[in-house]
Parts: sequence; C-alpha cells; structure tokens
Amino acid sequence: MGVPVPRARLIVARCPEAGTRLVLPRKESAHARARRLEPGDPVTLVDGSGTEAHGRLLRLTRSGAEILVEEIFRAAEAAVDITLLVAALRLERLSWVAEKAAELAVRDVVVVAAERAQSFRAHASVVARLRRVVQEAAKQSESARWPEIHGPISLAEAWEAPAAHRLFLDIPGEPYPSLLPPGSMRILVGPEGGWTEAERAAARERGWRATQLPAGKLRAETAAIAAVVLARAALARESNSSD
Repeated sequence: MGVPVPRARLIVARCPEAGTRLVLPRKESAHARARRLEPGDPVTLVDGSGTEAHGRLLRLTRSGAEILVEEIFRAAEAAVDITLLVAALRLERLSWVAEKAAELAVRDVVVVAAERAQSFRAHASVVARLRRVVQEAAKQSESARWPEIHGPISLAEAWEAPAAHRLFLDIPGEPYPSLLPPGSMRILVGPEGGWTEAERAAARERGWRATQLPAGKLRAETAAIAAVVLARAALARESNSSD
C-alpha cells in the first residue's frame, strides 16, 4: 500500500462554506498546476484565520482552477496573543523573522521605524513581501494561521501598543522573565545599531519593561525569535503551575 499524498494547501482570501464552488486566485492556480493536480484530487484551502476548507479539484486549466468545498474545520486553539514589533532590518533578515514568527504562531508582526534603522528599510513594499513570506511559511508548516503584518509605524506609535506585558529587548535591562501571567504580550526588538538613550527613556516613560536575553548580545533577528520562544515558555509555565 502506498503512502498517502498530503493534500495540497492553497491560500484564499476567505474560506467559503461547505457546498460552495470557488475559483482559485491566479497564483494558487499556478501552484495547483505545479503540483500536477488532477480533477478529483483532495485539497485544503486556508485563509490565515484558523479555518480550513477541505474539498476537491473540479477542473484545472491555464485560465484557472475550480474547487468544490466539502467540509469546514475551525481550529480549536486560538493564536498566541504575541505581537512582535521589529525595527526595520535588512529585508532578508526581516523575512527570516517573519517566517519563524509564523511557525511559532505569533499573532502579529509589526515593522517599526527606529532612529538607527535605515529609513529605506521601513517601506510599504517590505510589508507586502512579508505577507507573502508568512503565507508560504504557513503552507510549509501546514498551519491554518499566519501572522498579520503591519507597518511600517513610528516608534512613537509602537510605544502606545496596549498589552498585559510589554517588553523591549535591551542589554542593560533586567533578566528576561521566566514566568508570566496569562495575557497579551508585545515584544519590541531594536535595530542592528541598538537603542538610543532617548528611545530607552521614552520606553520607560510609557511603561515598557526593559529585558535582556540570557545569551547576551545577539543579532536582531536571532533576538526576536529567541524572545518569542522564551515568552511562550514563560506564559505556558505560569499557566501549568496554576492548573
């Protein structure tokens, strides 16, 4: 007996209801052709919200692909309420951060224009690229969710982001918390050149908690993902201890 072939995962703007026929966007139709799908093959549609639509390919031509939706599944678990705010880095590094954030079920990724971040890196075209990156990462990890990508926003806007826990990474900060009560979290990662003294002062004035990672000084992209992993562990540890 052969090994079952995984369902092709295709991205749509919004998963339709069961019984609906849907014509795929051009890019996803091309993906279906690249996978050499044939009429009758099973597929999974995802829209990033946690909903999956299972269906079958009805037809596939050069002009498009049509899917019949058979069943709808909604994820039992909500996305982890972590927003990762990252100063604009070089695009390849920022793309790597977005990809790993998608794999770690971060809810939002926000590009921030800090003083020591080069201004051309905080551009709307960067956000469009990152949206494509997180969608592809979700396909690869077979996730029904991926982060929303926002920005670029100013650092002044970033300081105002509301949350139960607001951490900004900084070498002079206190040790990264090992336990965190359940609640929303915002993690702010600075540029490659670090924070200015004025930025540090502004963060403290607005109630952000300066924290340092146990590994010491890291590249910004490494620090961003390490902070997310530690945050998830701290939240889970507190939750398990209260059960």
